[in-house]
Amino acid sequence: MIDFFEKFVPGKDTRPTTIDWEHLLQQIVTGYEDHGATVPHAVQKDAIQNGWDVRKNKKGTGWSFTFELVESKDTHFLTMTDKGTRGLTGRVLKEEEMTGDLPEEERWARFESLAFLKEPSGSALGARGRGKFVFVGASKQRTIAYDSLREDGTYRLGLRHLSRVASYDGKEAKNKLVSISGGALEPLEEVGTRVIIVDPIDELVTSVKEGTFMRYISETWWEIILKYGTRIMVKVGGKEDVAGIPPEFVLPETDSQDYFIWTKPNKKISRSGQEFKVKKLHIVSSRSRTTPEDIRGVSIQRGGMKVWPVEPRYLPEEIAETIYGYIALDENTEQLLRADEGVEHYSFNFRRSLPKAIRQYVEGEIDEFAREKLGYKADIRAVRRQTQRSAERKALIAANRFATEMGLGPTHKHEHREHDGGQPKETRVQIPAFDFPREGDLRVNYGETIKGISARAVNDSMKPIRVGLKFFLRYFDQVIKTYGDTDVKLGPSSKSKLVGPYEETPDPKAYPDKGKYTVVARITLLDSSSKGKVIDEKRRAFYLEEEPPGEGLFERIDPVGYETYIPLMGQARPGEGRGYIFEYNVQHPAYDAVSGDEDDLARYLFGLMAHEICRIDLIQSESKLFSKEDKDSPEVVLEKTNRAVGQMMDSYCRGD
Repeated sequence: MIDFFEKFVPGKDTRPTTIDWEHLLQQIVTGYEDHGATVPHAVQKDAIQNGWDVRKNKKGTGWSFTFELVESKDTHFLTMTDKGTRGLTGRVLKEEEMTGDLPEEERWARFESLAFLKEPSGSALGARGRGKFVFVGASKQRTIAYDSLREDGTYRLGLRHLSRVASYDGKEAKNKLVSISGGALEPLEEVGTRVIIVDPIDELVTSVKEGTFMRYISETWWEIILKYGTRIMVKVGGKEDVAGIPPEFVLPETDSQDYFIWTKPNKKISRSGQEFKVKKLHIVSSRSRTTPEDIRGVSIQRGGMKVWPVEPRYLPEEIAETIYGYIALDENTEQLLRADEGVEHYSFNFRRSLPKAIRQYVEGEIDEFAREKLGYKADIRAVRRQTQRSAERKALIAANRFATEMGLGPTHKHEHREHDGGQPKETRVQIPAFDFPREGDLRVNYGETIKGISARAVNDSMKPIRVGLKFFLRYFDQVIKTYGDTDVKLGPSSKSKLVGPYEETPDPKAYPDKGKYTVVARITLLDSSSKGKVIDEKRRAFYLEEEPPGEGLFERIDPVGYETYIPLMGQARPGEGRGYIFEYNVQHPAYDAVSGDEDDLARYLFGLMAHEICRIDLIQSESKLFSKEDKDSPEVVLEKTNRAVGQMMDSYCRGD
């Protein structure tokens, strides 16, 4: 296959960019997949956000967005066009001009670059820019085109292939567009911007044709569709469909024979030292059927889009799976919240005070709803212990990470990555990251749920191939469960559909033994004389009711009480292996002040463990924090300890 970019863009026309996309492209795509988002879902979310961000009218009057799959003789295109915007304003900047923060009016350069580090005005939803380039990852050719008609009547066309970009203006731009599309695309006639994915991947094409892409749009952007009557269209083969809201989001306001309802409009909330305004909280529980998985939980809305769902933490599955809804916040709160939003727009940093306060408020309302209307009678002691164990795990993971970075304790890394460096195989199997009960923690206890267990086959070669994909769970050599065993046909530069996602909630009947369990995905050749040969195998492990090996300086955390009360908050003692066991005093009043909230308790425990990290380092023969001279001065030791603890707490609270 002739490289599309090389065919139409002479080397003299190209300009370098400040980012090496060859190495970052897979990282960007994987970042979305790690949040459970498919490439098609990410494409629609970022495309619409980019257009909605720059709408001329705040309420969206005159704004629309259109996706169109154009299937020409030589190359297919997915076009994404906004109207009711100002287009990509600004100049084509030189390389040296793109190394710092760019003014908002330099939209063309901001689209082409990742060099800027912060938003100048704080008003643009998509200003960080990283997500826009998932479009490159959605192209088999790793190529996109983008053209813009601006209010002053000027027209410009740009092309990007990985780290190379080119741009053309006026008549030359129009001729170039007709040339690269074989006449399938015409220059824009209305002010706005169009992004064109060249030769979109099979997963994206299938999603658009089969309608799942439209469902993604409805599920993500129902708020602006409902509130402003926004028109978002998908065109395929001359047929145009307009996105509506999901049927489930015709949300009833009162209880009925089909639904229980919980609403809280116009509330000013003060929680954990944060004050914010809720425009509306609307929670629904379906009495008659399970809620579709893609809308479960109470969605935190920001900028008119769904960002992250707050899921019921401790409710039984039969109740939790019926609950959905949303929380809408006032404009000022949204502006503050966006600073703590993940770069992929699928998460928030819940170690930061505002997202944490909002999540706690929603979780509290869900619990109250469940008790008052859904008949949930919680075992408070069991819920409290589960909260306590989750907090302990969060603190343990963070403390061991900081200790390891200092050079204290084991440095063994867990088996959970898809490969150990180097370039991935052209034909391979992928297991996206699982959603564990605690982020970054491979330990799972009975009754806790691992989500997002899935796998797919990937073919980055230019040749079609047929493989067998087997996906299963094993305990040592014993296969516990088979998720899938199927034949897969892969075209050039394509991915198979996901097998999954599945969930696992270990219980003593199905999982009689504690220890390491391994999810395995394996692909084998089905064609040629090498039929049955294993091409690739990936594994992800979790540990049931025990610590992963080589966890770090601390082996575990234990809550303790004393026969006779002593005002000790916590201490580390030698463990059963090479590490330490951290014990904390559940009788201390400082513990009582934080014991009801998982995040507060985790932060409290981490703070105590940070002091113990410094103490343990102090008694080492080769200290990392203290010189021999330091150890002779209690004042210096105390000062350096306070500084080290402060730095660790600062990093922990920032989520670094």
